[in-house]
Amino acid sequence: MKPIKALFPFSIWLMRLAVLFFVIIRYWETLAFFNYKSVLFYVSFIFIFSAIFLFIGGFLKKDRLTLISSLVLILVTGYHAFLNFKSGIDHNLAVFVVLGSIFFYFLASGNNRK
Repeated sequence: MKPIKALFPFSIWLMRLAVLFFVIIRYWETLAFFNYKSVLFYVSFIFIFSAIFLFIGGFLKKDRLTLISSLVLILVTGYHAFLNFKSGIDHNLAVFVVLGSIFFYFLASGNNRK
């Protein structure tokens, strides 16, 4: 069976939207409390704005914004995965592994428009 190549651009945008949706749903409440003394506030801030930049980067011709935001998201995801790894291997760790894989894809491909 052959892949449906016409769906490739849609799948990339679907991944961008899914990342944006997940990050906003997961971290918006933490960011809304404005607890400047909490490390999680700054991590949530970085996570949300990097996801927004990843989405915006898809509209640009150059892929610099996509690459930088992907790299930042990989680092923040690694931080979260490390924190969740202490509690054991569970679904939370699996979510961060899947997200990290998506971010690695965008780091490797940039704004590939094939």
